[in-house]
Amino acid sequence: MKILRVICLAALLAALLVLAPSGVNIAQGEILEIPMDAVHGSEPLKSGYLSDTVYEDPSISVTIERGRIYDTGYLVAHIKLANATQLRTAFAEGKYSKYEERRQNPLTMAKKAMPVFAINGDFYGDARRRNKGIVIRQGTVYRDFKDNIETDSKRAYDLLLIDFNGDFHILKQATLEDYKAWEGKIMHGFTFGPGLIIDGEKQTDFVNMNNAVNKEAQRMVIAQVGELEYLCVCTEGGPDDPQSVGLTMDQLADLLSTFDGVQSPYKVQNAYNLDGGSSSWMIFQQKGKYDKINCLSNPKRSSLCDIIYFASAYQPD
Repeated sequence: MKILRVICLAALLAALLVLAPSGVNIAQGEILEIPMDAVHGSEPLKSGYLSDTVYEDPSISVTIERGRIYDTGYLVAHIKLANATQLRTAFAEGKYSKYEERRQNPLTMAKKAMPVFAINGDFYGDARRRNKGIVIRQGTVYRDFKDNIETDSKRAYDLLLIDFNGDFHILKQATLEDYKAWEGKIMHGFTFGPGLIIDGEKQTDFVNMNNAVNKEAQRMVIAQVGELEYLCVCTEGGPDDPQSVGLTMDQLADLLSTFDGVQSPYKVQNAYNLDGGSSSWMIFQQKGKYDKINCLSNPKRSSLCDIIYFASAYQPD
C-alpha cells in the first residue's frame, strides 16, 4: 500500500506539472504578463543584482559592458526578457496639464516605475517635433501621425514601431502613407531617429533632422538583436565627459555593426537613435539605489519627458 501511495503521488505531481500554465515554476514562483496600464512591473529582487553591472531573475537578465572606439567610451547593456510586456515606458509627471510640457528627473521616474534598467526616451515634448510623427506608449495613442515632413526641404523623421511581440520596425523617412500602410499593432511608437541598422543592413544616408548627424556627440541607441533580446548603447562625450570625443551618426552605425571592444559579439537586426547629448541617461541600481551610470566624470542630470525601461515580471512564491 505504501509503495502504491508513493506511485499515486508521483503520478499526481507529474500531472500537475503538465497542466501548469506556461511560464509558471511551481517551486519558485511565476512569470507574469504586466498589464499595459500598470505603473510598474515586479519589484527587482535584491538577490538579482549579482554585481553593479549584472542583474538576473527568471524573467529578465541585464549585463552591462564598457568599451571604447574612436577615442570615445561607450556602455552597452544586453537585455533578455521573458515577454514583451516587460519593455515599457513612463512619462514625466508635473504641474503642467499638457503631457508634452512636463519634465522630471529620470531617477524620480525610475523610482516609481521600478525598472531593472532604464534609458531616456525620444524627448517627444521638444518644441521642434510637437506637430510631427507619433507618440504611442503601452498601446495608447497620445499623438497619432502628424505631418512628418520638414517643409523647408521635404525631409522626414524615421519612426520606430515596437509591436506587441516586442519586435522592432523602422519606417525610414516615413510619410503618412508609409505609416498607414504598415500592418501591425503598435505597443510603442517613437519619433526621433535615424534608423542606424534596418533589417540587418547598416544605413549610411542619414538626413539631419535636428539630431546633429555629422557632429561628434553623446548618443543613445536602442536595438533588437533577437526575439525579446535587446541592446541599449550609450556613447559618451561632449561637456559631460571630456575624456571622450563623441561619435557622429556614421561612426555610431559602425559601432553597432561591429561591436569591437566588448566581450560578446551581437548581430543587430534593427537599431534606432534616440535623444542624445546631456539627455543621454542609463539607469541601473548601484549599491541598492537607482543611479545614472553613464558620463560619470561629469554626470549632468537633465530633466526629461520620458524614459524607456525594462521591468522584472517575476513574482516569487
